[in-house]
Amino acid sequence: MKIKPNLPRVAVLILTIIFLVTAVTFEIFELSSLPAQFFGTLLGVVITAIITVLLLQGQTKSEESRERNIMVFEKKQSVFFHFLTQLNTILQKEKLALHLHPDKNLEKEVNNLQDLLFEFGFLQMHTSAETFDKILSHIGNLMEENKKIKKITDKTEQDFEVYYETLSNDFFSIVNLLKLELYNITPNAIDKSKLDRIIKLSF
Repeated sequence: MKIKPNLPRVAVLILTIIFLVTAVTFEIFELSSLPAQFFGTLLGVVITAIITVLLLQGQTKSEESRERNIMVFEKKQSVFFHFLTQLNTILQKEKLALHLHPDKNLEKEVNNLQDLLFEFGFLQMHTSAETFDKILSHIGNLMEENKKIKKITDKTEQDFEVYYETLSNDFFSIVNLLKLELYNITPNAIDKSKLDRIIKLSF
């Protein structure tokens, strides 16, 4: 089996030899100092290569970290928005089923306690322990008030006012907690009087 010569390498080797011979012939380099100059140049090339590799590794890690942070941010955003949508669905249901129903369609809305617990699991994965604990307290308040108003047969305007005041307080507290987790910015307090006015005008 014939070994094919690597033409680019052979060409580089020949050109290097021609360059050295020409440099010595025309006394561009002195023959006695040529090894020192050669090793000095080689050392410079090695140092440059090491620095380049270190810079490239740092840049690669930085880009990987940036891409990972973007992916985590997008996932958090998706989970938070989905959670708020599902919370709205839960509160609007007449009753939250405690078990799976034979006709349950997984592609439709949350419709039992198991789904709610899984939503909590997704949320916990993307929030701090402190934030998650506060969110659970607010959701407890919402569901408690929601259950109260559903039990009232003849609901009065005052009953609705109490319910929607709790809803607005706790829901926006949850939104603020998620906003802080997502954007790391302390949310501005909303003007409660304007919100209460809108609620009262709706009756």
